[in-house]
Amino acid sequence: MEFKKWALTLFAAGTLVTSPAPCVAQTSEIEASKASIEYVTVEKEEYPFLNDKIGTVIFDRWTEENLKTMTNAACNCSVKNFIFCDSITSGLAMIKSGRADFLMTTDITANYVARRNHDLKAINTPGGLEIVMSMRSSDGALKDSFDAAIKKLKETGKLAELETKWIKELPVGQEPAAAKIEKASDTAETIYVGVSGDMPPLDYIAADGKPAGFNIALLAEISKLTGKNIEVVSMDSQARFTALESKKIDVFFWMVFVSDPSVKELMKQNPDEQSMNKKFIFTDPHCIVKTGFILKK
Repeated sequence: MEFKKWALTLFAAGTLVTSPAPCVAQTSEIEASKASIEYVTVEKEEYPFLNDKIGTVIFDRWTEENLKTMTNAACNCSVKNFIFCDSITSGLAMIKSGRADFLMTTDITANYVARRNHDLKAINTPGGLEIVMSMRSSDGALKDSFDAAIKKLKETGKLAELETKWIKELPVGQEPAAAKIEKASDTAETIYVGVSGDMPPLDYIAADGKPAGFNIALLAEISKLTGKNIEVVSMDSQARFTALESKKIDVFFWMVFVSDPSVKELMKQNPDEQSMNKKFIFTDPHCIVKTGFILKK
């Protein structure tokens, strides 16, 4: 079968989108525990495995009813209901207890979880999604400096090196380690970055409570290139927008997309979404992922 040109995705840490045909998988997690990981072809932009199911997602910008309406309209499916969760831990607990049938996340996170929880499986769908960093709309200069650093990391191959080390070649029995972010200087500006740990191994909080994994390694490189001190702040996913708007943090990791016309029209009907886009800006993407679903076997 051939993938459709457009694959609709709804993402736990992002928004409702339609993205171009799939990119190459960003993780080698599929090389093991293949029985726990499935890649599905979505034909006619339908998601039948979501029909009459209860989903959970780390999402707080809309009401649960609005999210269900948007999902069913865009995916041509009939999700029964959504129950918001405040972390990936609580979302997985809901699946295991039977309160929810699936958790929406990225393919990298779905694969990561499925390989470490033998009672769960990952279903990954086509469509490339872009991970970015969110900032206040007034911080255009900060965005420019981060964009320049991301561009440099791509050009030098350093970004690909980080992906290989922290994502593609991460062994099942090894959790993401903490990369050290060196202090740029005593006089440099300090940028506070919020990390929730709800998208492992990208966004990860270690057992000792310290942020670790790919995003921390990326921030260490950005600090070197921008000459800015970077302090990482652990926080709940639900608190990120409030913390950013109140200037308790300056940056957090997020998802943005360029939707196709039909989805853009749906988004126009949601004033809360449009209001958010006026308040915040986003860096250029630094990682490409796909949509993943975590379900019980």
